[in-house]
Amino acid sequence: MTSLTFFGGVKEIGGNKILLEDRKTRIFLDFGQSFSLLDDYFVPESYLSPRDRFGLRDYFEFGLIPKLNGLYSDEAIEHTDLKASEPGFDGVFISHAHFDHVAHLEYLHPGIPIYMGETAKKILDSNAETTSNRYFAEGAEIRQFRSGQEISVGDLKVTPIHVDHSVPGAYGFLVETSEGVVAYTGDLRQHGPRGDMTREFVQRAKEAEPEALIIEGTRVFDVEKRKNYSEESVKEESKKVIHESDRLVLAMRYPKDLDRFRTFHDIAKESGRKLVTSMKTAHLLQSLKDDPLGLSDPFKDKHIEVYCRKMKTYKKWEKPMMDDCVDSGYIHDNQKELIFELDFWQLTELVDVRPSGGECIHSMSEPFEEDPMSQVSDDVLENWLEHFGMRRHQLHASGHASKSEIFEIVKEIDAKKVFPVHTMNPGMFGVACRNTEVTEKGRKCEI
Repeated sequence: MTSLTFFGGVKEIGGNKILLEDRKTRIFLDFGQSFSLLDDYFVPESYLSPRDRFGLRDYFEFGLIPKLNGLYSDEAIEHTDLKASEPGFDGVFISHAHFDHVAHLEYLHPGIPIYMGETAKKILDSNAETTSNRYFAEGAEIRQFRSGQEISVGDLKVTPIHVDHSVPGAYGFLVETSEGVVAYTGDLRQHGPRGDMTREFVQRAKEAEPEALIIEGTRVFDVEKRKNYSEESVKEESKKVIHESDRLVLAMRYPKDLDRFRTFHDIAKESGRKLVTSMKTAHLLQSLKDDPLGLSDPFKDKHIEVYCRKMKTYKKWEKPMMDDCVDSGYIHDNQKELIFELDFWQLTELVDVRPSGGECIHSMSEPFEEDPMSQVSDDVLENWLEHFGMRRHQLHASGHASKSEIFEIVKEIDAKKVFPVHTMNPGMFGVACRNTEVTEKGRKCEI
């Protein structure tokens, strides 16, 4: 009566697309694209990419996205052999606003409701306005929720429970089916500033005595090669770097990691420096100004400045900010008093800033051995820092729980079946739970 079909997230990082069917009700849990999805047939960095003008045609050709009737918009399937039809699914539940969980939402039939947290919706809206990304088909119905809210969808009852992750507004789900509860973790950690939220999800899942647990395993591998920093340890180590420096400090983080923004902002206040952030971050902060996260208004906080790059033309969303921004000359003249947030793709700004040496706090993941392009990018970063006489400090708190923490969560929830997703090593879960089921992409698993 109840089944799970994993169309993504199987033996890969991200790309979760989990179809849950119970009697006449069909919902998806997340609808993203894995980081390796295109690797066998495309090289986006060299512009060999699926052709946007043909919708899902290239994706279907290579089996990169499930070919299901009633799932996609007319626009997405116009150049394929799928026929337009009424929506055949009852909803898609999004755990959080990261690319690998939301990237393929734009192809969905607008008659299929998309459920997501209020904060996640604000983040995606801001990102869509400040980039070329598109997240929703025209006319899509977005239904927003908050933690603990029970949502009835056909024969199912879905309860989102907040978890701590490296983006605000992240949730796991408890789904009541005719065969019992299915628990889905989304992405989570316990070493972040709101580990209590993850603990709440784990406790609620344990109390529900689930028939099935779908759990992420990003960091489940043989040897932990990276330092297991908490957000607090990132803060303390970064403070040491800044305290000992009398030069410019670069800070590099993931754009949606607002916990890390808050960390750098707090350090700026405590060290007497100012945090200089990007216009995109300023737009995101303003989009979240009414959110309970309590983030600062970048144009009213005396410890924040917003950086404006020199461009030939500016986009509509940038123009209202320009009068209140600083430029490369300001950075150059005030190097000792600043923490300068700089994205990898904007390293060229250093040519204009002309730093007199300094420090770079790289608060992002180290390159993966399995991803040659990430190593190339890392080598390029090293070359830039060496050229400008800047020292690198690798200080990052992962958005994902460690292997030992994941296995402890599996044991604590004690589900009758465990389905690992978002991991390269699902077979390792058998160490923690003999009821682990390692599935294949597209294979239906009964509960």
